[in-house]
Amino acid sequence: MRILIAVAPLTAHLYPSVPLAWALQGAGHEVRVGSNTGLVEQITSVGLTAVGIGERGSPPAPVTDAELDRFTDVLGFEAGSEFDRLWRATRYYMAAAYKRYHPDGQGRQELVDNLVGFARGWRPDLVIWDPACPAGSVAARECGAASARLMWGPDYSAWVRGQWLDRREDPVAAVGADTDPLAELLAPVFGRFGHDLTDDMVFGDFTVDPFPSQLPRPRGVRVVPMGWVPYAGAGPVPEWLTRPPERPRVCLSLGVTGRAVRDGGDDRVAAVFEAVADMEVEVVATVNADQLGGNLPVPANVRIVDYIPLTQVVPTCSAIIHHGGFGTFFAAAAHRVPQLIVMEDLGSALRSTRYLETMGAGVTLHSDGLTAADVAAQLSRLLTEPSFRDGAAALRADMAAAPSPGELVPVLERLAARYRGQGAG
Repeated sequence: MRILIAVAPLTAHLYPSVPLAWALQGAGHEVRVGSNTGLVEQITSVGLTAVGIGERGSPPAPVTDAELDRFTDVLGFEAGSEFDRLWRATRYYMAAAYKRYHPDGQGRQELVDNLVGFARGWRPDLVIWDPACPAGSVAARECGAASARLMWGPDYSAWVRGQWLDRREDPVAAVGADTDPLAELLAPVFGRFGHDLTDDMVFGDFTVDPFPSQLPRPRGVRVVPMGWVPYAGAGPVPEWLTRPPERPRVCLSLGVTGRAVRDGGDDRVAAVFEAVADMEVEVVATVNADQLGGNLPVPANVRIVDYIPLTQVVPTCSAIIHHGGFGTFFAAAAHRVPQLIVMEDLGSALRSTRYLETMGAGVTLHSDGLTAADVAAQLSRLLTEPSFRDGAAALRADMAAAPSPGELVPVLERLAARYRGQGAG
């Protein structure tokens, strides 16, 4: 079987697909990973064959506040509610991700056209695509392959679609729900190839979902659960990590993706450093010079490491402090490590913190007004109260309840045979 995996040009979107790609490749299937040219080196570095589909494509149409406010009015979440906060935290990124694949003024879109062209020529049996890369859905239909989304976190698109459908069924709310946000964002991607906004185009023939605690979804979204296997890159194990820690080890990680969007020092780092300076712990801080800022003093019990795969350091830790990103969240969960999330109002953190606290596997602080005393108090709880270890074990068990990527391979083989041949190919 031939499988094409299409991902948006971010490491945080590539890495969740790696264990499944390895499982398929290890079972004897041919696997190709398509993304922007800038991600090709990272794809090949994990032992997968890359297909570069272009650098940036056409300049994306701007995402305007007026447009987002109009979508907000249509969806009608209760002001200040959990879902309203989540929508406001994710709406820009969702719109920007889809608009990356919109055609330019001359109707051209290099990224989509190149991915579709490769699919038509190589003729995969199954296209697995990142929800932030709807070009994968088009490629599947254009070559006649089965189409599967692979989630890396909350199913924002299905959640938004379900909210809009619910509003349309409400006689009162329907008056203001004429605009379908997903239709506006995806029609320019699908319409160039003559495809309508059907459920199978928006959600694939089925959705492979490694996230146990999902957002509400409309009926008709076919879900295939998969256990999350964390992958965070590779590299040699440093010598200091081969020795057991003499004191409880705590990891501090604020994510690699966020480094690109933050200018100057990170106040969360300063608060953590002050908090742990007098604690009997050993801290491994995976932060770079920009996150440290200019003159931030580093306590004697803190080791600065610009980058190390979390899958190397987390198993040696008694606790982790992080930003709430799902890659970090699941790396900690896989090794039953209690978590302190110092969050900002971002979609990933809003959902991971809810799941974390529901399972009793950790605690949450907000970055606004964060103090060293807050961090010290909550970190001490993680290190001394057994209930958090119990919660972390329960979280790990919840993850492990679904089939592993290797166990999922025969399921995908059957589903590919069932759904392929439905498109233009």
